[in-house]
Amino acid sequence: MPRRGFTLIELLVVIAVIALLIGLLLPSLGKARESGRFVVCRSNIRQVGLAMFTYAADYKVIPGAYWQGRRAVGNPPPPFNLDWCGRNNQTYVDNPGSFYHPIETSVLRSYMGQTDRTFICPTGKRANLWFDYTMIIRFAGARIDLEWKVSYPETPSVATSPRVYFQAIPLLIEEDDRYYNIDFDDGSFANLDQFSRRHTRAGNIAYLDGSVSQFISPKGGRDNLEEPNDLRANHLRLHARNMMFPVWSSTTAEWGWVNRPR
Repeated sequence: MPRRGFTLIELLVVIAVIALLIGLLLPSLGKARESGRFVVCRSNIRQVGLAMFTYAADYKVIPGAYWQGRRAVGNPPPPFNLDWCGRNNQTYVDNPGSFYHPIETSVLRSYMGQTDRTFICPTGKRANLWFDYTMIIRFAGARIDLEWKVSYPETPSVATSPRVYFQAIPLLIEEDDRYYNIDFDDGSFANLDQFSRRHTRAGNIAYLDGSVSQFISPKGGRDNLEEPNDLRANHLRLHARNMMFPVWSSTTAEWGWVNRPR
């Protein structure tokens, strides 16, 4: 008796069912992969924050940022080679070809294990070769026991917008690639820099108290454009001594400013 094969219609039905199943499963797999990348990203920024926290346990304050990297004139001279990420340290700037990664010249190097991948979010597009996480520039030399607060406007485009407090003093920001971590790979969160929203419209923040959390930044309707409702570094304010202070810029003389803002 001859064996009966599949008819063309049966084959088409099977193919259609397989295609349907693939269509249903792929979004779930994509979400699962992104969920895994988000966990890795949060672990990375937590490790960097922990390194700063451990350094502060030894030296009473966290390291510096951009302005504490290079040697400057002063009496007494300001600290240098204390840029947390190493990118702006005089040692690295003088001879970058001698180092695999800028963190090799950072005071945090001995407080961290694996280095180069720790600063990279796996979801990031790697336009910035070194850092997806950046430090708020004016918090250089901060004590970890500060009781100040930091706020941002609920609606950045409105000057009189109510302000929202972060859960603690934000220290390390998962920064947006386009604005402006691609153009300025200095490891600092300053000026017009924005918060990343690469994890389902959210990013990660490491705080001065050692905690880490997801943060959904206010943003205009289009991620590929700068808009008035985009939250930027220059919208942040430090609340201390019954006053508000901007934190988006700094100078070589402001080492430890945040401990005694004025």
